[in-house]
Amino acid sequence: MKIGVTVLMVGFFLLLNQASLAQLAEKIRINGYSSFEYEYMISDEGKGDPNGSFDADLIDIVINVDITSNLRFATDLTWEHGSASEDGLGNVAVEYAFPEYTVRNWLKFRAGKMFVPFGIYNEIHTAKPAFLAVKEPLSTNKPQKFGAADRFYPRWATGISVLGNFSIKSFDFEYHVQLSNGEQENTNRFEEDDNKEKAVAMRLLMMPLQDLKIGVSTFSDRVSELDALDEDTGGRTKVFSISSHAEYTKNNFGLELEYITGKTKHSTNGTLKKSAFEGMVYYTLMDKITPYFRYEYLDPNKDVSSDEANMFSFGVNTRIDKNFFLKLQYNRTSSSADNSRFSGVDFSEFQSAIVLGF
Repeated sequence: MKIGVTVLMVGFFLLLNQASLAQLAEKIRINGYSSFEYEYMISDEGKGDPNGSFDADLIDIVINVDITSNLRFATDLTWEHGSASEDGLGNVAVEYAFPEYTVRNWLKFRAGKMFVPFGIYNEIHTAKPAFLAVKEPLSTNKPQKFGAADRFYPRWATGISVLGNFSIKSFDFEYHVQLSNGEQENTNRFEEDDNKEKAVAMRLLMMPLQDLKIGVSTFSDRVSELDALDEDTGGRTKVFSISSHAEYTKNNFGLELEYITGKTKHSTNGTLKKSAFEGMVYYTLMDKITPYFRYEYLDPNKDVSSDEANMFSFGVNTRIDKNFFLKLQYNRTSSSADNSRFSGVDFSEFQSAIVLGF
């Protein structure tokens, strides 16, 4: 009798556990992507990779938990470049983590660590299956690797956001406004702010046609200026960037354009103005092979006449299987003599990537 009761209790527990797991599975969605890359500088000189290196670029796990019909939690965890903390190799990071509450489609709120909503690529820069090229454009997304002193906007921010989408007649719109701690020199910006001023990022997307998306993004901040002892001088460096961007797709043809201009105004050392451009055209053949051509340009200081850099890229993105891609790309980088990154040394480089989304 005791054995029978025990069996019934165990069976009942297992049924409850299976039911709970089934309910939990309905609420949790796990996705992700990985990228394995190879780079080789063809030229004898330049800032490319002369050794022909393999790179376990990244693996990201994206988790969405639908807590209620109006509330979800989203996070992206990334392991980059073969992360091994015991050996101090690679990088492990929380790309974003926030709850999102939906009042209506046109009114949603987020709070936590988020990507800054700016331009075409910032919010998808780790999601390699989401774009054609091996890497996102350096000129607009990583200008410090193209000869600029810093970025046009920070990659991440901690704060609050309001966003949504709506329609006016036949036009569809998406908007995103974010208030955050902004950039810091000696403070963890994901934990506390080092001044009272807050950074503001805004993006507005308009879809006048089903195949056309037009956007404007802005970012503004007031960064603390520190003395030699890392003490706040009370001065503030004003940062402002604005981007206009467009994406067009029609049948198998595609086009994307983005232009950014920015300025950094120090309280005593004057103003630095810079600009960048990226444009790409592509055409898909047999629903799986997409050749593309991309041009990038950066002027890191408009007051200096010989510090520009540009890159011409030609590549082919081949879909091998569902969400599984092979990318092959040739880059030609050239620059002026005073460019702080390339110093006028032109070079060519081959890049490739095996990319998986799941």
